Amino acid sequence: MAITSSDIAKLAGVSRSAVSAVLNGHYNKVSLAKREKILSIAHDFHYRPNQAALILARKAVRKVGIITSPFMSGLYSDLVSKLVFLLKERRYSSSVLLPVDAADEMEAILDMDSSGVDGIIAAYALNDIHKFNIRAPIVSMSPYPGQYELRVDLRHSFQLAVEHLKGHGHTEIGMLCPKLSVVPLQHKGYLDALGNAHPHILEVTENKSFASELKQLVEKQNVRAWTVTNDLLAAKFMKFLIRQGYRVPQDIALIGFDGAPLAEITPCPLTTVIFPASAVAARAVEMLFEKIDGGDHSFRKPPELIPPELYIGESCGCPPHGRNTMVWDGQRISLDGRLPE
Repeated sequence: MAITSSDIAKLAGVSRSAVSAVLNGHYNKVSLAKREKILSIAHDFHYRPNQAALILARKAVRKVGIITSPFMSGLYSDLVSKLVFLLKERRYSSSVLLPVDAADEMEAILDMDSSGVDGIIAAYALNDIHKFNIRAPIVSMSPYPGQYELRVDLRHSFQLAVEHLKGHGHTEIGMLCPKLSVVPLQHKGYLDALGNAHPHILEVTENKSFASELKQLVEKQNVRAWTVTNDLLAAKFMKFLIRQGYRVPQDIALIGFDGAPLAEITPCPLTTVIFPASAVAARAVEMLFEKIDGGDHSFRKPPELIPPELYIGESCGCPPHGRNTMVWDGQRISLDGRLPE
């Protein structure tokens, strides 16, 4: 068991305030003999101060922990950056951790809580965080149903994409994804918008028959429009289609999801659904401080959903919009917050 400042005071035969003064460097308040005794005991017993207690005692706790996954796209880097800046505006510093799995995440949250942070924002929670017994209020943005208080309305994002493609006259619309199991909400939105139409799902991950399956869907089932679960995959898909001799959007139309800047520089400018990182970050911070200020740390139900925005390029079949600029306003992680010129 770790030794405390109270233990040192008893062993040295001095007051706790004397121990506190010496351990905090205020040597002039304690005699040389007592000072040496206190330091000797602290050294011999490998004393380590309780940082959370020190911070609380000084009333200087102004830190929020942020948890996210190291395996997520640049969207989550953008989200974390926005969280950090918003917290800075409130004069709070941030501690960002990137756990690699659920067990690592649990340990990270418990460590953050024991360090005395004022609150925690889990930007991509793997655990059912509302079941954790921790002191700090926490806002969860888990990808799993029932485990999040706040997130982007992913279901609506694919409803937007499918409805837009329907507006171009497409009746057979496919969904391209890495693995269907990792995009359940997008899948539900896709099915909602299809209605009674037949779904066409094409997975990419470890799918050695991808090319033949695609040809069957396009040539035999006339699937000439596709929703894609992220913009990088959409860009790779566009390149693949062009190499196979298809024209985008004349032969096959595409809509991605993310709002990545590469949407402006793909061979055919990509139409995409923008992940609204700015709105999510603003509401996450607001929700966290509602919990901090109100003393209500309970898990919020029902969850709040932030609506996405459709960014019109040309890959969906919309006419060229005439945007052609080289104005450089810094390297953007996403198109979030940027309206079409």
